[in-house]
Amino acid sequence: MKIQCTIILFVSVFISISLKGQSPTFEFLLSGPRNERVSDIHESDNGEIYFAGFISKYPNYRIHRSGLIGKIDEYGQFIDSIVVRYPGMSFGFTTILPVEDSIFILDGMKTDTMGQMQNISIVLTKISSNLNIVETNEYVFPISYQAVHQFARKGLNNNLFVCGSIYLPPFRMFIYKFDKNLDSIKGRFYLNNSIDCAEIKEFNDGSLWILTDVQESYIMLDSAWYIISETDIPEYINGNYGLKWDTDTSFYLAGDWHPIPPIEDNNDIGIIRQFHPIDTTGHLFQSWGTEDTLDFPGLWGALDFKNKDSIFIGGTTNMYATYYGTWPSWYFVIQTDSMLNVRWERFYGGDAYYLMQKIIATNDGGCLIAGTRYDYLNATEEELDIHILKLNNEGLFVGNQNDINIEIREAIVFPNPGTNNIKVRIAAQYPVSTFELFDINGKQVLTEQITGKWGDINTSFLKAGTYIYRIHNTDGLFETGKWVKR
Repeated sequence: MKIQCTIILFVSVFISISLKGQSPTFEFLLSGPRNERVSDIHESDNGEIYFAGFISKYPNYRIHRSGLIGKIDEYGQFIDSIVVRYPGMSFGFTTILPVEDSIFILDGMKTDTMGQMQNISIVLTKISSNLNIVETNEYVFPISYQAVHQFARKGLNNNLFVCGSIYLPPFRMFIYKFDKNLDSIKGRFYLNNSIDCAEIKEFNDGSLWILTDVQESYIMLDSAWYIISETDIPEYINGNYGLKWDTDTSFYLAGDWHPIPPIEDNNDIGIIRQFHPIDTTGHLFQSWGTEDTLDFPGLWGALDFKNKDSIFIGGTTNMYATYYGTWPSWYFVIQTDSMLNVRWERFYGGDAYYLMQKIIATNDGGCLIAGTRYDYLNATEEELDIHILKLNNEGLFVGNQNDINIEIREAIVFPNPGTNNIKVRIAAQYPVSTFELFDINGKQVLTEQITGKWGDINTSFLKAGTYIYRIHNTDGLFETGKWVKR
């Protein structure tokens, strides 16, 4: 069934940088009078970049939404965007899937504009590379179901899965399978099982592998989609996830890591290399964390690679569960080899509240970060911007950096201004470092050695004022800046 919708051009403001003749890097900002939020990002074979999500107006962040699709070139130059509206309904895109030459399928969820977000529909939109809508089909849920989340993944034989969770309560998983013409092949709601769905994979025999979030488990379904087994994810890892299969039976999984025993609301990063879909024996594990609450993986995808010897893991540091923090935060990116050994980690931000949505590996060996930026220092109301970074294979910008506003660091200090303590976050490649603090006259007032990625430094004895910090070691780390004590 064709769905009538309104499509309008979306006006953007952006900043970008590039250098012809080598792999381009850039910073791109889509900033308008409304909330702009990205859910997915895709790089085509020719280097063009597509992003999808929604726009909304304060204070109705999650309702009264309209779907957003945008396109930039390989140098971060804006090309075009459209907004898709369904009058009287709330709608947003979640996933971009390339399906054939110059054609993409986007999945989205449509709901009413009431607080309960009922009257749910899956909306599948086939779109050309020029952002022209080719076809749209809608599949309506029972009226009493409440929306939680959904996503789309490719299956076998050009089929498409749309999966997610509804709330009855509690969470209930649903799975839909569609053919390449957007026609429904099969669907099921798991109303008798309190589970959700965060990832899916189809095997050659028709069986399905499901990754859950709340339950922190792998679930196997037979070819008739009946649950036949459930296995706990090892190492206390749960969402938000980043998942990438490197063979038909083995994968890499990044997510929130909880030390043993689990600590409530602990947020640090763990990654598993698992050699079997459900057999967790013999897996590899690496973590970048201590008993802290400040690192959170990318909300819609925290891991990706083109070559598994160059794995990118990303998320946000100094983030708490909000899009509208009134304090600085940073994206972090870690690169590992196939055996999970860290090559480097870097931090990006500190001048606004950033929140990473997704990280993807790019064709040239670098990566793309898709996130949101809330300029709380200058905002008059809660208003998000879409923020995209293109980095090279070392996590750096190359070429003329005059138009790059975001800072790159290997160590960060917060809160700033602060009072009785300083938290210091050190990049993972530096196991030992030294923190020094000087008063405005250059007199050293403290020095402390930091082992690992976190340092918590007592400053209660210092007078209010401005200080200079220096963080360094013999392996190449050197960061300086100002810290203000109130």
